[in-house]
Amino acid sequence: MHQGAEAAGPPIWRRYETREVSEAQDVINQSCSGIEFRPRGVVGQSTYREESVGAGPILVSRVQCGAAVEVHLEPLTDLMFLAVLSGQVETRDGRDGARTGPDEALLHPTGRPLTNICQQFDLYCVNLDRRVVTEAATERTGIDPADFRFEAMTPISREMGHFWHSTTIHLYHLFNGPPEPLRSPLVVGAAIDLVASAALAAFPNSAMTLSHRVEAVPLPAGPVRRAVSFIETHSAEAITVTHIAEAARVTPRALQAAFRRRLGTTPMAYLRRARLDRAHQDLLGADPTRGATVAEIAHRWGYPHTGRFAADYRAVHGQSPSDTLHT
Repeated sequence: MHQGAEAAGPPIWRRYETREVSEAQDVINQSCSGIEFRPRGVVGQSTYREESVGAGPILVSRVQCGAAVEVHLEPLTDLMFLAVLSGQVETRDGRDGARTGPDEALLHPTGRPLTNICQQFDLYCVNLDRRVVTEAATERTGIDPADFRFEAMTPISREMGHFWHSTTIHLYHLFNGPPEPLRSPLVVGAAIDLVASAALAAFPNSAMTLSHRVEAVPLPAGPVRRAVSFIETHSAEAITVTHIAEAARVTPRALQAAFRRRLGTTPMAYLRRARLDRAHQDLLGADPTRGATVAEIAHRWGYPHTGRFAADYRAVHGQSPSDTLHT
């Protein structure tokens, strides 16, 4: 189980499997900084299998082990979410503890050393840069980044735990499906936005409970114009609300309030509409007789699945992308 995601760049696939847990112990301890993996008791021949895909600030893994093991983690800087399919994981961090079984989810807290005692398990693991979730919380709620934190290891309810499970499984299959969508920074960005939004909804955090006051003094039109210009110029790139706010020379919270007041939308909704407009132009200019496809254009503009792209496109442009392509 890796600690941290790969640096930004093309997707990186990794697969490792052995029938000797002692061999897995050697490989993991030598290759994974900040992790100590060791069997509990006498272990015979047992399978250890790990499949992972890293893209930008996210790492998605499935880890299976047929033996009882202990995993000691140095203080995490990235968020690490578990979704257990079978077996059991008992987590201790010196102050709190949690026991996670089949169909349950767990968030490892950052900043404290952890010990996981694992019993013959099969689980999904999502590592995500904490800054991504903090930024999503700021965009959606206006919370000051310095005030954002997760407040518990377990989801807010059993239902939200199941929601996290479903989201993780969807994410895993996306990252382990055809490689072409993952080569689009916008597709990866959409997947990261999905998992960040799911984490904010499923796990207790300060954005759920704090009252956030938007700026009392309305912004002049200049920052909104700068933001709109930046979005129009950089819509093909994996930009975030923080990038847009920096270009507008205001805080993300102030920009959110200004967009709602002046344009009746949010910066990221404006960005999604800009991308749909660019996709519309690409569909009009493409030639299906030369191999142009709706899926190719959907991936180019950040949609991993053509069904979602078709629904959003129809809502904006009044027809299916296939009809536009073949007109």
